Amino acid sequence: MLSLHSARARWMTGAFLLLALALTEGIYYRATTAADKEDQSLSVFMRKKLDASSKILEGITTEDSQLVVQGADALLAMSKTEIWNVLLDQDYRDFNTEFRGSVRKLRDAAEKGNFDNATLQWMDAVKSCVECHKYVRSQRPVVK
Repeated sequence: MLSLHSARARWMTGAFLLLALALTEGIYYRATTAADKEDQSLSVFMRKKLDASSKILEGITTEDSQLVVQGADALLAMSKTEIWNVLLDQDYRDFNTEFRGSVRKLRDAAEKGNFDNATLQWMDAVKSCVECHKYVRSQRPVVK
């Protein structure tokens, strides 16, 4: 027969283990939720970049300088936000500088109604995007 002391000790041990399990699950849930929110906010941000890019493309193809300027302004503003700057090394900063320069030239060309030059500047900006995304993928571990 169990003594009162050993039954109480087992009950306390069980309660402690249950509490530890609950806390571990809570911490895991919060960490997972935070990571999911970060992924969602990055996904939303990337969608905004694509929306601005669509405005630029539409503006170039329809020769609507206002659409090009709106898209360029949106990209330039986004490029100054914290979420944009996913790496801090010099190569990444160089990609950003090149991209911003291309977008500024694109904006200027559109304001002047020079859609041939705007097209060339947009191609430079897109090339910069593709190269930068490739670089970022090479620097970050792939999580699947």
